[in-house]
Amino acid sequence: MRSVVNVVMIGPAGCGKTSLVASFGEWLKMELGEEAVYINLDPGALSLPYVPYYDVRSLVKVSDLMELENLGPNGAMIRAAEIIEEKLDEIIGEIGILDKGSGFRLIDTPGQMELFLFRDMGPRIVGALSSYSMTAAVYIMDPLLASSSSGLAIGLSMSMITRLRLQVPVVTVINKSDLEIADEVSIFLADESKLIDRIEAEERGLMADLSIKFLDFIKDLSKAMRVIKVSAKTGSGMADLYNIINDALCECGDLT
Repeated sequence: MRSVVNVVMIGPAGCGKTSLVASFGEWLKMELGEEAVYINLDPGALSLPYVPYYDVRSLVKVSDLMELENLGPNGAMIRAAEIIEEKLDEIIGEIGILDKGSGFRLIDTPGQMELFLFRDMGPRIVGALSSYSMTAAVYIMDPLLASSSSGLAIGLSMSMITRLRLQVPVVTVINKSDLEIADEVSIFLADESKLIDRIEAEERGLMADLSIKFLDFIKDLSKAMRVIKVSAKTGSGMADLYNIINDALCECGDLT
């Protein structure tokens, strides 16, 4: 890879975004000699397993808002997102100068994925960074959420929605591959008939028919999607993650 590469980690709460940022950064250092630039955009993070070069908590913290404005966790997260959006130009400027001329910016996003993806925050930050640096998003599926037919369909859908919202290449990974349930999700992805059997076992009548039609739709839209397995806990799959990001950023890249 050439120049600086922005890697934006996206996924639902508990999928392992922060752990994967740290694990992938460590792999880059150990295997490629690349010192990653860590960026934390989660104002609700209590602790981080890496030292951020930019930390949005220097601007706003969810815990502070809960105390100062007498808000609950969800209300404080929304208020934090509003404050971040008011300061977006400042934030983008600070992140933009964190450029060694080469290497990786690993961008950790809020646990509440919708705050980054569906508000102005995410698209504006990613749009600004991608205007002068190669940028890819990594959508992280939690096998505990994707082990049902409906959960898997939703996960694949969210990966494509991420691509539509952020307007950058998106790669999809299943984290926590050290768990046995991750193998079951992989089987569903590799063998459509097994997934259909699961749908028919979980659903009946019209809902089963609609689920199968929805999966056909997902399959048509995701022909260029290759899902890989990684484990932030054990470090497995990091070379595959590096390669699939490289493929996504290559004009001739084929993710099938």
